[in-house]
Amino acid sequence: MTGAPGSGGPRGDAPGFVVTVGTDHHPFDRLIGWINDWLGQHQALASEFFVQSGSARLRPACAGATFLQAGQLDRLLDGADVIICHGGPGSIADAWQRGRMPIVVPRLRRLGEVVDDHQVDFCRKLADLRRVRLAEDYAVLAGLLDEASAAPDGFRTSGPGPDVTAAVARFGELVDELVSRPARRPAPYRTWRARGAGAARVAGPAADSPEPARQPVTEGNTVRTSASSGTAAVPNEERI
Repeated sequence: MTGAPGSGGPRGDAPGFVVTVGTDHHPFDRLIGWINDWLGQHQALASEFFVQSGSARLRPACAGATFLQAGQLDRLLDGADVIICHGGPGSIADAWQRGRMPIVVPRLRRLGEVVDDHQVDFCRKLADLRRVRLAEDYAVLAGLLDEASAAPDGFRTSGPGPDVTAAVARFGELVDELVSRPARRPAPYRTWRARGAGAARVAGPAADSPEPARQPVTEGNTVRTSASSGTAAVPNEERI
């Protein structure tokens, strides 16, 4: 950890801008570098930022931590005026549930930031629905940070309630749609019957499948899941 959660910030008790890359083991140096570049031109605002940088090799130019317990991250997000995150379903839903319109930077497969480009497709759909503010390059992110620093209330959305619940549900439906596209070549699957009378059939990767086994993601002792069962098809390490 390079700073204590809640240190600095415009109110002296919590940072106004919280950046989170989730718990994916792929480094997301591009987003950390973009934040550092913007802060380099707005040094007076560095105390208002907190960056959860995950496995990134770059050190944030502000208070930050690599990983946080779920409760610590929740407290930071609760007090944030603006949330900037990667394109993980859990991170976006966390912002919605706090009445925030997140600034989202999707990870890219070609840069080794993620296993495929589902975040790009998904975030573009959410941007079309006006549920996120999408930044796919530094110039757009810088413009959004300029806007947010001048008028953070513009990054608020409906508070927790039926609208957010419906948005999270739609989120799951879109993920299902994206991961089931024919263009996405699935790994070979086989079915087998567990021992015992009436045992259910289970589908899983074939033994020769190149897909590695996926394990639940944990933050400390906490396993985090999406609010919608529709995210079950997304690689677990990218949900947050």
